[in-house]
Amino acid sequence: MPPQDGQGEQAPTAWRVPRVPPAAAGEKEFPELLAEQGGVCAICGAADPQHLDHDHRTGWVRGILCFNCNGGLGQFRDSPMRLARAITYLRGTTWQRALIHPGVYQMCSPTRGRPPSPRS
Repeated sequence: MPPQDGQGEQAPTAWRVPRVPPAAAGEKEFPELLAEQGGVCAICGAADPQHLDHDHRTGWVRGILCFNCNGGLGQFRDSPMRLARAITYLRGTTWQRALIHPGVYQMCSPTRGRPPSPRS
């Protein structure tokens, strides 16, 4: 079943036009906006993005995104705070390269020194 635009009308899959008409939601403006972005996703740079991203509170268009980036923002509910926390989490739980001598790196675990979780 095609997505609904919130007013009972079917919206094309790639458009998902919000209730409040955004500044650049028309079919004519899509290629212009895509060209302004260099023809790539505004977040990751993937080629051929198809999703018009908009602010769900205001309805204003923010850019054109690929499927993954558009879905990612949705999963984080468009919250900069949640995204910042996710970045902090990733940086704190992934192995880091530490330069110990020019050209020589040591992989360091950010969890070194912490007891393992009871679940692991």
